[in-house]
Amino acid sequence: MRMRNAAAACAGLAALSSLTGCTVPVAGLTGVTVTEDGRPVGVLMVCHDHVDGALLYTDGVGSAGDTAEESESEDVGRWSSSEPVTGFVSWPLATGGDGWRVDEAMPAALRPRRAYHLFGGTDDDSWSTVDVSFTPEQLAALAPGQVRYFAGEVRGADADGYVTGSVARFRAAACRDD
Repeated sequence: MRMRNAAAACAGLAALSSLTGCTVPVAGLTGVTVTEDGRPVGVLMVCHDHVDGALLYTDGVGSAGDTAEESESEDVGRWSSSEPVTGFVSWPLATGGDGWRVDEAMPAALRPRRAYHLFGGTDDDSWSTVDVSFTPEQLAALAPGQVRYFAGEVRGADADGYVTGSVARFRAAACRDD
């Protein structure tokens, strides 16, 4: 999948409506939540068109003791959907399900203090979703039903533009500019 290149091109989006310079148009928003036992769940709200799959990657920065070789960006999980994804969907990242197949299994344990990025996209780079960035520590702070996602410069966002809110708030934020 060429979705990885699309994520790199879009990762610097300052706001959902700021598409200048991004080679892949944005069709929605990505979030992350957790199950009752704390396992990560991917969440997508595709506002128009569709995506085919999702990718989890790490930029490699953030763990104490990283060497130059360890700090390279790398794909750490990949999923594909049995049908084109439209609207709201969620799936357990560890196991897939609900129409999602694990193409590349993510590690059983994410590395502490490491930033991970999840986004949805198409095989032909026609559409993608704004990615969500998170650390294992941020995942551990989530409760089931809370979604972490990029919201830009809104009240309550952290310094990087991320907020944690309900699924309803996530869905509303995803398509507010469409």
